[in-house]
Amino acid sequence: MAITFVSTGVEGAFATEEHPYAAHGPWLQILLTEEFVEKMLEDLEDLTSPEEFKLPKEYSWPEKKLKVSILPDVVFDSPLH
Repeated sequence: MAITFVSTGVEGAFATEEHPYAAHGPWLQILLTEEFVEKMLEDLEDLTSPEEFKLPKEYSWPEKKLKVSILPDVVFDSPLH
């Protein structure tokens, strides 16, 4: 499965303002408005200094029903996780 963030006006996008989450086969699109992109950039700003934060890290935007988790690489290195 692939997850793609798309902005308003992207030609060929399945996600629209009316339906901000759209799936097409194994592809999930999530529509991000300009206002929400600005909010996300502010919230994710601490990622620009990776030495200053610890993983796992979770960001949540309940009003958009969206949550993003950033996990350390070791989580994906072990088949037991």
